Amino acid sequence: MIKKRASVYYELIIKTVVFLTLIATAISFFGVFTSYLNLNYAARRVVREIEISGQVTSNTTALFNTLNTNLNMGDGAAMSVAASYFDAVSRKIQLRNTFTVNLTSSYRINVFTPINGTPVGFNIPLRVSLTGMSEKYWKP
Repeated sequence: MIKKRASVYYELIIKTVVFLTLIATAISFFGVFTSYLNLNYAARRVVREIEISGQVTSNTTALFNTLNTNLNMGDGAAMSVAASYFDAVSRKIQLRNTFTVNLTSSYRINVFTPINGTPVGFNIPLRVSLTGMSEKYWKP
């Protein structure tokens, strides 16, 4: 009878450890989703700024840098814009022409950190690609 009672305690301890491990894993992955949502928000803001102004300027880059500083978008966030430019020098996009804003980043999850060592973990790549349409007419 004592053996059965002891096995129940061991089973409870193991179940508790597994449950706590699952909760810790879920909390770790929550950061990935938060970073992805922030990256998506930044992409929407950049797309809207390009739609209104009709061109990719230093203001666009400044907006991205501000959002990158204020939001948790992950490590090494980068922006690129693919478009058919009306004027390639000033990067103007003609009315109703589409463009695509690509934001890339990565999120690091550290599994464990050895004593006096570098953390061991892995990077999860994040990528958001949104398409917009210019709302500005440029006279030829």
